[in-house]
Amino acid sequence: MVNNSVRITPRNSLWCDLHWQVADGGSVSWIIINGGEKIFGPLLMDTLQRSVGIPFTVDDVLVIEVHDLPIEQIAEPIYVPPNTRPTLRWNPVETAVRYRIYHQNGEAAETRIYDGLANITETKCPIELIGMGGVWHFLRVEAVDQYGNESTRQTWRFYACDLPSPPTMLTVTAGDLPGTFTFEIGV
Repeated sequence: MVNNSVRITPRNSLWCDLHWQVADGGSVSWIIINGGEKIFGPLLMDTLQRSVGIPFTVDDVLVIEVHDLPIEQIAEPIYVPPNTRPTLRWNPVETAVRYRIYHQNGEAAETRIYDGLANITETKCPIELIGMGGVWHFLRVEAVDQYGNESTRQTWRFYACDLPSPPTMLTVTAGDLPGTFTFEIGV
């Protein structure tokens, strides 16, 4: 439901504070600026009196909406970005002086993508894992001892897939109840 009791107070030359009151302390609030140009939320606070800072300079003209919804009405996000650089973690090997990470995708040959001192046991994947049409990636971490011998470790699988094409049209119309909207995605 749209909250119509909103107050704005200046904080400094770049920010202001937005204040409002919710009917239920368990409500989740969303702040939508200029029809979705900027969105802040979900904001879940334990108080009825709520306040957040938003960027708002002296010459700005903004349309600000505050929506308060029961927590059970919060929908899953439409867009979830793909994880194309996962975090790799492994247990330390006491005798390791180096760790090496190898990568293989599909039928391609395996390549070494990392070779570093044994002072870490976690890193972001050093390369971007592509997902054209959906691709299985195989990653393995090897411990290397002082003589250059590599351990034999199990390979981890990681699936990467491109996002579907964005919709060509999004239609928003007034809903059946005040402050609600109907979204229609065209392909």
